[in-house]
Amino acid sequence: MKASRILSLITVLLVLFSCQDDWKFSADTRYTLDFSVDTVCLDTVFTGIASASAGFMVYNPNDAGLRFDAVMGGGAGSPFRMNLDGEGGTVITGLEIPAGDSLFCFVTVNIPASDETVPINAFDSIRFVLESGLVQYVRLSACGQNTIVLKGTRIESDTRLDAVLPYLVYDSLYVAEGATLTVAPGAKLYFHSKSVLDVAGRVMAEGSADSVIIMRGDRLDEMNTAPPVAYDLLAAQWGGIRIRGCSYGNVFSHCDIHSGEFGIIADSASSVQTKFSLYSSVVHNMSGSCIEATGCRIDVANSQITNAGTGCVDIAGGRSEFTFCTIAGFSLWSMGSQAVRISDSRDGNSVPFEGASFRNCIITGRHESEFITDFADSVSQTAPYSVENSLLMVKDTADTRFRNVVFDNMDREAFASSNFVDHTVRGYGSVFALDSLSRARGIADTLSRLWPVDLAGVPRPPVGADAGCYQFVPETAGK
Repeated sequence: MKASRILSLITVLLVLFSCQDDWKFSADTRYTLDFSVDTVCLDTVFTGIASASAGFMVYNPNDAGLRFDAVMGGGAGSPFRMNLDGEGGTVITGLEIPAGDSLFCFVTVNIPASDETVPINAFDSIRFVLESGLVQYVRLSACGQNTIVLKGTRIESDTRLDAVLPYLVYDSLYVAEGATLTVAPGAKLYFHSKSVLDVAGRVMAEGSADSVIIMRGDRLDEMNTAPPVAYDLLAAQWGGIRIRGCSYGNVFSHCDIHSGEFGIIADSASSVQTKFSLYSSVVHNMSGSCIEATGCRIDVANSQITNAGTGCVDIAGGRSEFTFCTIAGFSLWSMGSQAVRISDSRDGNSVPFEGASFRNCIITGRHESEFITDFADSVSQTAPYSVENSLLMVKDTADTRFRNVVFDNMDREAFASSNFVDHTVRGYGSVFALDSLSRARGIADTLSRLWPVDLAGVPRPPVGADAGCYQFVPETAGK
């Protein structure tokens, strides 16, 4: 036999013996598994719907392999399910982890729906039964929330959604022409991906300071990032609110509308009647616009309209009024478009512009100019818009329609986001309380008598109130 063949054979035998050594398994009670967590918490999930997966690592830190079974403590009746090494269920047998290796364990929960109006707690544990007879545990916990499921629902007559249980909306919620949908204070509407509130009739969503109406996406879990990020902090988690041309008299008061593809889109209509009113509300974190209105009459006051991929406020024609609003663009994923755009056209079609006013507002963001006008040459010099007693980020400060305005610009030490204490929550901008250095302080006019309390419930002084939806509060100041 040639020397090279003998050498190759020896090499193969050494590899085989080495592998056999790695494959050595032990039933010694000294050997145990390690786990990346001792408890898996799935937080709040909707009952009757399987949750997204959570997980943990199972490690074998020993110099010998271990064999074990994984058994759900609650057995087949447990609401929890696990998946280990590609096998799923409540009992998984014959599992092996070689020395120094690991497995990933996925866990889901599906808590049965019931008539309970309060959250339902669920607990269990996974028992890891080693070949040696040793038993180790990882605890499991979840909280289930019963919901009222609205799937492709059409509101054909006057209907009220109360606040006893949250609503889970699939395939959109349609309000037919002639019908009024009343949403009770404190109601929560969770919309599945792409679902919208589609309004041909009318919506009266009037919450209160201590019972805010919430409209958001239905994902309650977190992205698997470090640190984890809740899907609720991301844009485009659902569609948004579309108000059709035949719809008038909609009211949104003390509402929190966030993390959609768009906030409120109001289709072209007559400006004789009010299309919608938005009071003491938040419209935040949209991949498109927060507010887009075409040829409409709208009234917006005491509200936060922030972080939009294609502009916070996009007005084409019609008549609009904004009072004591914070309109700011600090989208996480991109620069986004300017905070405010007003024009007399939409998609190349002329739309009669009757007027737009911004009083006691903050209009700022990352762009050099956050207030953009786009009018036909024949009307650009006379278009009836105004910005008064406001903090305004704009490059051209000579426009006579800017009255008693404090100009926010990038040449100052404090500008844009530094007007706010901290406009981020874990890096996903949503807090716009005024900082002590903000130049919006004390510049508002006497319209505070109409809006004596800010969005957070803080009283405004009758004279010298702050612009924007939040009055400065010293104890929240970060500087």
